Amino acid sequence: MKMSHPLAMMMVLPPGPGQSPRNASIIDFPGGPDVDANQAVDEDTAAEAGGPVAEPGGCGSPGEVTERMEAAGSDDAAGPVAAGPSGTVQDAPACPRARDLVAVMPVDQLESELVDLAHRLSAGTYELLLMVGELDARGTWAQAGALSCEAWLAAACDIERATAHRQVRVARALREFAVLDEAMADGDVSYSKARIMVGQLSDTNVDELVEIARVTPSGQLGKAIAAWCQRNEDPEEIARRQQSARSMSWGTAADGMVDFHARLTPQDAAIVCGVIETLVARRTGVPAGTSLRQQRADALVMMCAGEGDAAGSDTEIVVHVREDGNTLPDGTPLSDQAVTEMIPKSLISLLLHDAQRYPIDASPRRRFPTRRQRRVVEARQDECQQPGCHARDLLQVDHRVAYNSDGPTTLDNLQRLCGPHNRAKNPKRE
Repeated sequence: MKMSHPLAMMMVLPPGPGQSPRNASIIDFPGGPDVDANQAVDEDTAAEAGGPVAEPGGCGSPGEVTERMEAAGSDDAAGPVAAGPSGTVQDAPACPRARDLVAVMPVDQLESELVDLAHRLSAGTYELLLMVGELDARGTWAQAGALSCEAWLAAACDIERATAHRQVRVARALREFAVLDEAMADGDVSYSKARIMVGQLSDTNVDELVEIARVTPSGQLGKAIAAWCQRNEDPEEIARRQQSARSMSWGTAADGMVDFHARLTPQDAAIVCGVIETLVARRTGVPAGTSLRQQRADALVMMCAGEGDAAGSDTEIVVHVREDGNTLPDGTPLSDQAVTEMIPKSLISLLLHDAQRYPIDASPRRRFPTRRQRRVVEARQDECQQPGCHARDLLQVDHRVAYNSDGPTTLDNLQRLCGPHNRAKNPKRE
């Protein structure tokens, strides 16, 4: 069997656990592109290397793959290539693991190999970005008639244009910032994190932002970087950047629904979200089983149809004021300038925090919690306080010791419960 494709000259093996992508093994086929693979590795050599020679024509049926994997041993089942003692490789097709083999894996092995595969995918993504960056820099995509590297990448790799755009953007950042390149190569910063941070990187902040990315979970990285920028950058520059970045788009999904994507300044987003949440809270007759997301979608339509005008006039926007800055309830940072701009447009409530970042209780005793007490409890308790329940939406403020049993309306005696647990605690309210 002859291997004449230029890419058949080299095989890159992803690194194992603990190795960086730069330590991946590169194995050259001896003799050039026309070498006979069966001369390089015969069946005996392949068996000594830990795997049989793959039959031409693909991976074979799941049962055949399983038999070959079992014959080779489970340690060699993780990769499609078996290396010979002289540095050669057998001509094995790149194919996924057989489903029936995965189905019988012990749990420990399944978890271990899943994590290992995730590391290999991360290494492969890094290598892909290196290639994308090199192709982008060379500009050879134009020879194929493409208008940009991302256009070529989308067509050649059969991916969405937006996905190609993100890959090109991160690839360019890797070439520009050596600190980011090293962090991704070592596996300290994932592609997901790099995608979040590249828009904020500069020569003056790259070291600090990469360090934040190393220690911050991907789901919290956006807020962490925004908070850092709020503390270290000029508020007017932040305002100009955010104003320039605002946008809204929509498109048809495969199920016929329409997906919306909006980018708003924090102060504008606070108003929009505040009106939606107010409409959700006021709406009655909601069918049982309607999710919070569905109710918010309905509220957005109501708002656009004019039903949100009354809600907008008295919607309360809560701003948490701490020593290190202002934030919305979800943690989105706000500059003093942004808060000032919101005052003429909305009802703003400032919730002050003490030096230990704890909301201050400055409300008098009464049967029903004041608006301020509710906001303080919401800030302190972000989920249902019933043990074992982690509900976070549509929570209700309740007395731990009932008011009718001389329970005071103070922060120490207030808790947030989900509807079912509040009703179970106070059945007379049904």
